[in-house]
Amino acid sequence: MRWMVERPAGRFPAWGAVLALGVVFPAILSAHLEAQEPSPAQESATVADTVPVPLDTLQVVGSRVSGELPLRTRSVELLDRERIESLPARSVPELLEHALGVELLPRSDAQADLSIRGAGFEQVLVLVDGVRMNDPQTGHFALNLGIPLDEVERVEVLRGPASTQYGADAVGGVVNVVTRAGGGGSGASARVEGGSFSTARAGANAFHGAGVLRFRGGVEWSRSDGHREGTDHEILLARLRVGAPLAGGDAVVDGSFGLREFGAADFYAPFPSWEDTRARSLTLRWSGEVAPGLDVEPRFLLRSHDDDFILVRDDPGMYRNIHTSTQLGGEVVARYRPAAGVGVVAGVELFRNRLESTNLGDREEDRGAVFTEVALSGSGPVSFSAGVRADRHDAYGTFISPSVSAAYDVASPLRLRGSVGRSFRGGTFTERYYTDPVHQAREELDPERSWSSEVGADLSGPHGLTARTTLFLRSSSSLIDWALPAGVEEGEEPWETRNVDSAQFRGLELELSGLAPGELRWRGGVTLLSLRTEEEGDHRSKHLLRPMTEQLHFGVERSLGAGLSVSVRGSHERRKGEDSRLIWSNRAAVELPAGRLHLDLLNATDEEYLDVVGQPAAGRRVLAGYSLSW
Repeated sequence: MRWMVERPAGRFPAWGAVLALGVVFPAILSAHLEAQEPSPAQESATVADTVPVPLDTLQVVGSRVSGELPLRTRSVELLDRERIESLPARSVPELLEHALGVELLPRSDAQADLSIRGAGFEQVLVLVDGVRMNDPQTGHFALNLGIPLDEVERVEVLRGPASTQYGADAVGGVVNVVTRAGGGGSGASARVEGGSFSTARAGANAFHGAGVLRFRGGVEWSRSDGHREGTDHEILLARLRVGAPLAGGDAVVDGSFGLREFGAADFYAPFPSWEDTRARSLTLRWSGEVAPGLDVEPRFLLRSHDDDFILVRDDPGMYRNIHTSTQLGGEVVARYRPAAGVGVVAGVELFRNRLESTNLGDREEDRGAVFTEVALSGSGPVSFSAGVRADRHDAYGTFISPSVSAAYDVASPLRLRGSVGRSFRGGTFTERYYTDPVHQAREELDPERSWSSEVGADLSGPHGLTARTTLFLRSSSSLIDWALPAGVEEGEEPWETRNVDSAQFRGLELELSGLAPGELRWRGGVTLLSLRTEEEGDHRSKHLLRPMTEQLHFGVERSLGAGLSVSVRGSHERRKGEDSRLIWSNRAAVELPAGRLHLDLLNATDEEYLDVVGQPAAGRRVLAGYSLSW
């Protein structure tokens, strides 16, 4: 038996100091705010009032009952349309780079993995409008969405487990991409962009919300030579949503398509590879009130994903994998409001996962679940939610996921919150069946099991000041990881999947934001993480046990008048065993009589560092774009 402490020597403070910071900081800030003399409006404000609550009928990620409840009881960040326009991002993955506690692991603009609170890319769930998009073959495809960024209303990031609400994979957190609806009236927009590495992008969107039939759609094309040899790519994204009143409720049909053709040199193995992926999704939804206080929402999903992977780009016959995965099924959710501020949800879902693969074989598995949640979220000081879910899967049997979260408004500026929940994950098809010259999967893998807990304090004050601090702990067993025996160099033996006996992830998150004189908006955040594992033998982890241990995000934005605005974003990061890095990115934009012009400077200081596969990451680059709406 061997204990490993994954902690940068001399860099990460003792856990007692972290705990003290998480508890003492809110108390000090609360005392400071009480010493202020806020206006009556400020006096009655709470943290929930400073977070924009969605106006649509979709639920904010983290609760099936109430859209406002997760903003009170859980650690949730909303990247709304205003922030999307101010950030130097062109896609959902690039947008997530600016969320606290989130680590994006890009290999190029065409492919990126996602981590939240140190959880691996297989342990984060991605939803679109509340519908699961994770691929049963591999988590590498979780962000292969067919959604142009101009079609995104907001992105919701839940830090922490959510298996009670969404089932498997929601271990470290959940990302929910909320798409834009048709709205009232009619309109259209177009966008062009170009810059470094022969990058070019063009897109168009249109919507119509008048009358009975509502629709909204968009398409985007982009290409680039890539920041290093073998990372060239071409991407096509398209999405269409159609809605109309039906049978006393509202019916919506939503479809998307994403095509990505890209050089994948050294992405998964030390070869000049090539990959072609195509993601398709079709969602049918109806929602309506069937009795006083009782809403019902059935949803149907068909999602397919094609992946053609060539190990050596110029020699397709040497080694080639072709996979097609399909998810087909649906869910029915009933929401009942027996009294003001009280909500009850119950639901059932059934899905079939299929895979046709030259490497993994033909596979078929069924999964189903029943779930319920009860919530209290009224005008009083207490908010509360409790739920439980039972999942049944052909591959790893039955799993029960309970959770409880609560918040208490101690005083006008201070709220305390906490939550505890259980989560799980079974091995993907790739983790159980994949083989190539440098990888060997094992079918006999146990499912992962985790218990997570967190406590936090939220404060609000004058000048838009908001402070949120969270301490979290995740204890996991049977984590699934790709590993090599210690002392063995890559290429001498294949990476093999295995179960890690146990692991503990402990961390601190601190968010601060406010409005300075001169209409200067500022935002900052810190995430600190430590990891301790217990396992048989000594192994080298490929992904899972190498989390980012320090992250610092900070940014300011300001309107300069005459339609001109500027924003500056920076991030300081450190991973176990690696040097720290500091990345600056800037955006300047000007509103013109006939459109909007923006200029982005990414990695402004040309910081040199290695990406997730140990290759040079993209250096300084400039991108300019113009958008027009009518």
